[in-house]
Amino acid sequence: MTHPVLKTSIPYFIADGSVHFRLGGELTSLEDADGRVSRLLSLLDGTRTVEEVHRDLHAVHPDVTADDVRDAIGELDALRLIQSADDAGADFDRPARERWSNNLGFFETYASMSASKYEFQRRIRDARVAVLGVGGIGSHALIDLVAIGFEDIRIVDFDRIELSNFNRQILYGEPYVGRVKVEVAAERARALNSAVRIDPVQRKLMSGDDVYEVVRDRDIVISVVDRPKVHIAHWLNEGCVRAGTALIMGGVDTQRALHYTIVPGVSGCVECWYDQVRSNDPTSLAVMDVLDEIDREGGTFGEDTAAFNGLVLFGAGFLVAEMVRIASRVCPPLSVGRMLEMTFHDPRLREAETWKRDPRCATCGDARPKPSLEWLAGDLGPLPL
Repeated sequence: MTHPVLKTSIPYFIADGSVHFRLGGELTSLEDADGRVSRLLSLLDGTRTVEEVHRDLHAVHPDVTADDVRDAIGELDALRLIQSADDAGADFDRPARERWSNNLGFFETYASMSASKYEFQRRIRDARVAVLGVGGIGSHALIDLVAIGFEDIRIVDFDRIELSNFNRQILYGEPYVGRVKVEVAAERARALNSAVRIDPVQRKLMSGDDVYEVVRDRDIVISVVDRPKVHIAHWLNEGCVRAGTALIMGGVDTQRALHYTIVPGVSGCVECWYDQVRSNDPTSLAVMDVLDEIDREGGTFGEDTAAFNGLVLFGAGFLVAEMVRIASRVCPPLSVGRMLEMTFHDPRLREAETWKRDPRCATCGDARPKPSLEWLAGDLGPLPL
């Protein structure tokens, strides 16, 4: 039995014969010449069923039918102004409710009669995720994921902490120089939330098999591994496609931050993308071949000497937000099958490249996503950018 309740996170005001809801600086206005709308809203306190709401509204406005009330509640739900009170979050104890109170307030603005704010937080809590690389972007992303409520996180890195890290790698400091990054990162994460299950893996990923071993039981992976620069993308793609795991990749390329997402069986994979570049863009192909040769010879790239914390922060925010969208299903992800970028001097997020899934692709042609990702195969509607 459904009990609709008005969202406390979206305030409303009565003025000029209308009820005005304010969210994110935008107003949604409903005409209310005779006060029946404001009376209806007062009855949506979570204690009444739809039938009981009609009963009490009909007592004041006898011409209101049960269909009128159902239609009005449907409209309020479509406008995301109400939610169901039936899911009271009984699996969240008092400390959890306090810890995640601001998350729940945010998620309430997206909640509906079919998806509660607790369900969004629950999906985050139960997701199995990984962060590959806990350097610049990865150190920001890890601590943010813990703060948001992800509780099952694997972190993978082979490196040790050095002085040149400190302009952007916020988890570390001078007392940690020389220590293994994943060990310190795990300590810092547990200090923020003692309930988090951190699995630190000190390992250098050198093949698709290596990647598969660390992601095969993960639902979603953020990867900011950047060595070897060209080949790692293919290895990450191979391992995550085999596992059916969503791969969110990102990085900082001197003046720009970029990210993209691969969902096996839903989007094209890295090999689909590269094949389309080979077919349609001979200049980019020539550049890719040169980069590939530098990578094979163990050379370095010019942008390897540049990393600015402001862009690192933006990049981490994009990756974390995309993981939250995918894990919670609060709204569709933005970067599946396309690269999004911004630059320091023009920080507007924009679409840089797109690619399609090739059903003949030897890597992902027969791929299937993990069950938790199957919703992404549906019609997600038009996306921004």
